[in-house]
Amino acid sequence: MNTFWLLRSVYGCWFFFLSIHVSAQGLSPQELEQKVFQLNNTLNYKESQALLLPLLQDPTQSPEYKYHAALLLSYTYKRVFDYQSALKFLTVALGFARETPNRNQYEANIIAEQAFVYFDVHNYTKADSLIKRLTVSGFRFINPENKAILVMQQGYLFFLNRQFSKADDAYDRAIAWMQISNPCNLPMIYVKKVQLYDAMNREERMMEALRKSTGYADSCRIIKYHLYAYEELLKIFEKRNDASKIVEIKAKIDSLNQIYAREENISLLHDQKESILLKTKEQELLQQKTSRDQLTLVLSGLTLIALLLLSGLLFYRQRQNRLEAEFLQMKAEMDAYITLNGKVQADNTTNPGASTGLLSERQREVFQCMTEGLSNKAIADKLCISENTVKYHIKNIYQVLEIKDRKDLLVYIRK
Repeated sequence: MNTFWLLRSVYGCWFFFLSIHVSAQGLSPQELEQKVFQLNNTLNYKESQALLLPLLQDPTQSPEYKYHAALLLSYTYKRVFDYQSALKFLTVALGFARETPNRNQYEANIIAEQAFVYFDVHNYTKADSLIKRLTVSGFRFINPENKAILVMQQGYLFFLNRQFSKADDAYDRAIAWMQISNPCNLPMIYVKKVQLYDAMNREERMMEALRKSTGYADSCRIIKYHLYAYEELLKIFEKRNDASKIVEIKAKIDSLNQIYAREENISLLHDQKESILLKTKEQELLQQKTSRDQLTLVLSGLTLIALLLLSGLLFYRQRQNRLEAEFLQMKAEMDAYITLNGKVQADNTTNPGASTGLLSERQREVFQCMTEGLSNKAIADKLCISENTVKYHIKNIYQVLEIKDRKDLLVYIRK
């Protein structure tokens, strides 16, 4: 019983310590978003990715936190025009969103983000389909910033259908929403106004919209919006065949591209992503192997301890059984001695040598060993009994033979 409880306690302590882990003290979702936007606005896309990717691999992070990390990764890839990766991480975010209590809200946000991506790649049919899904619910769960973008997209669809007045009204509503939510995203709406005013042949208003777009892009230090504005402006002057303006705008775009290094950023992001994922996987495998090795070592040690305890228990039990058997034998011999002693006590005084006839079988064996000069230990080894049992028999032999010690025993033998 003691062995069982000891093993149970040891195993219990081991698995208790295996189950303990310390959660990382990371950024809150709001702090994480602020950090990523700051990194992206300063073109530190690799740092954004290095911050976010490990969070998706971390088993200690909640599905809600991973949802925010995946969503921010999609923003990062969209900033470098890698729309395929942006859509991929929106799908990843959707998987985590469905594991959270805020599933409906997060799914609505993801639909909005998917509409933005399809709008950017000019898949207007897909974008319009997603926007209509949100319109049915009255843009429920959509924050003011995303609502502004969705209204802007609706305005652009009016523009494509040459409903210029409706488009202008929609853009103005989008600007009002964006002004109170995130002014740094105003450039993309003003670029839409540049397109609109060009189609309406309103040159002055077109250039005013361009100035506002570049002004907000400068104040927020978002080069992407500069590129977006001048690329749209280039299309306008190419359509007009204005050679001087085309050369001027192309030079501006080339200058911005050198700063932005769009393709290089995409390549670096993908290289770093693969490196981070590979490193994370290797660390995970190494940690699993280390844990298995440690568990195997501990279990082997516990098994060895259990075997030693079991061996000790068996040895103790065998010794107890042997002592009990010797005790029963000594008791039987004592009873026999008492019986015989009453019958032949008178004969002992006339014939000392006959006293050995009062000895039990075991006592005679001990007596014989004593006559051979063997020590108590030697007698115990020879007869396979304990030394204490030998001493007990010798004491009884002395009583029966009426002698005091081995010296008297020698005298008794010579008689």
